[in-house]
Amino acid sequence: MTTKKIITAIFALALVIASASWGDIVSNISCTQRWPWNGKVDIDYTLTSGANSGMPLFKLGFYGQIGSGSPFPLQSLSGDGASRVAVGEGTRRVTWDAYQDLGATVDASDVQVVIVARESAMPAKYLVLDLNTYRISERFDDPLSSDTSPKRTEIWFRRVEPGTFTMGSSAEDQAYFNSNYNNEDVHSVTITKPFYIAIYTTTEAQFAKIDSETTITSMKPKTGLDYTDLRGSNVGTNWPGLGYRVDSGSFFDKLRTKVVGEFTFDLPTDAQWEMAARSKGDGTFIGDLTWNNGSPYAKTDATTDTNLNVVAWYKTNIRDVGLKAPNCIGLYDMHGNVWEWCLDWTQDHLGNSPVTDPVGPLHQISTQGQRLRRGGASENNPIDCRIGRRNPAMVGSQHTNYGFRMVIVEP
Repeated sequence: MTTKKIITAIFALALVIASASWGDIVSNISCTQRWPWNGKVDIDYTLTSGANSGMPLFKLGFYGQIGSGSPFPLQSLSGDGASRVAVGEGTRRVTWDAYQDLGATVDASDVQVVIVARESAMPAKYLVLDLNTYRISERFDDPLSSDTSPKRTEIWFRRVEPGTFTMGSSAEDQAYFNSNYNNEDVHSVTITKPFYIAIYTTTEAQFAKIDSETTITSMKPKTGLDYTDLRGSNVGTNWPGLGYRVDSGSFFDKLRTKVVGEFTFDLPTDAQWEMAARSKGDGTFIGDLTWNNGSPYAKTDATTDTNLNVVAWYKTNIRDVGLKAPNCIGLYDMHGNVWEWCLDWTQDHLGNSPVTDPVGPLHQISTQGQRLRRGGASENNPIDCRIGRRNPAMVGSQHTNYGFRMVIVEP
């Protein structure tokens, strides 16, 4: 007779730090083992404001303790509050992979789970990664334009709130540029979770520090990398089937290893990239701009009297990041300079139906195995620098105008 193994000794203890109240901010905590036992433990809990009215937010940390040993961060987590992206009140669930963290021989009967919750009335506008300590701090002030640290020794990530936007290129847009691309169908997209996106394309200085602990000063975008360099050629090429998993030794694996346990760094999805690029508007280029020639579109040359020239390097050479004007939420070079890799497989005919949290097709649609790039490059004309332009490339393609921009996501 098979007996269901119950981890009866997993005891959830709620702690509160840096809060104005010591009330029951975390309550109703329970830990339930998956059955059949596969190392997964579902941790359910309820968040209730102890100090704020309205829509309070919470930052969470999850820790384990074996016997009387020292607490350790639970690294293999998924679900609500698994990352440092803030979550709201209500009943939540996070799933812990005990096998992944402790090995398949772990005796889970002696494990305690600790939830640390900090309440905040407002989420951080930026998360800032220090590339010397690999610690992340929260910032509410904008970076100074004169400070080059965010391009060399730090990475600033801007919070993007959940919401709904119109993705794709309108018929007027496509008619003006005579583009008629199949993969720019206009449709409504809803993103339900906040995410943080880097304000700059990853620079050569930032890449060198993360990849090999080498110190250089170049603030040009890091180029010449293909999709597999960033995520790996095994599990890393299987988005979205294997989610945010990446291969050991890939760039994102190196970064995640250095910033242990609390954050998931990756490429943006196609929809996340376009939502961030559009910020406050649904125009052909950055929303809310008025073109000097009275048209909603840019001229086709790179003269100084076009608004595209204010925000983008195009029909020119690659330059240092951040020298043009940012978009409405402070993101630089979303148009031009270098193409930016996204997670999604390419797909034609997205359709016109509304979608929620799209991650692209499960398998490659084309036989060539192409992933999407966004934003256009310095050598391109305005037609390729449009927000709606979705340009596929082979996963193994390397080019001097292929770069990437990172996000911090809540898996």
